[in-house]
Amino acid sequence: MAKWLVIPLGAAGLAFGAWYGLHVLSAVNGTLGASCDEAARFVRAAELPAGTHERRCTRGQWMSTSYELDFHAPREATDAWLRTSYPDMELTHDCEAADACATPRPTPVPYTDKDGHRLADVVDVELSYEGEGVTRVRISGATM
Repeated sequence: MAKWLVIPLGAAGLAFGAWYGLHVLSAVNGTLGASCDEAARFVRAAELPAGTHERRCTRGQWMSTSYELDFHAPREATDAWLRTSYPDMELTHDCEAADACATPRPTPVPYTDKDGHRLADVVDVELSYEGEGVTRVRISGATM
């Protein structure tokens, strides 16, 4: 091999290794970007409420698959959306870092959606009430 190829190929190999390492760490830490529609489906929620803004959704995978949704929406739309998504959920105000929280119990079956994608076994909901009728919603879900 020509000596002039060693440095560019070595640099390309290092760049790929660094990219791959960051990708693996992001998956382990649960900070890979994800579609919020995909995340909502995973946590067995309805389509996000009207007026949703500041959406940030992530996924991770190590020993289980996890997704997190973080968004702001009008309080009335959020309340209706939660009733649709988790009809049996009971909110409590005894929360560590939120104004209201709950751990809805998804039905154990089906384990997958109609397209064969795995669904969450465990879901946690946290709500923070902000000014002007806005609710910050944080939902996390994972497989077991």
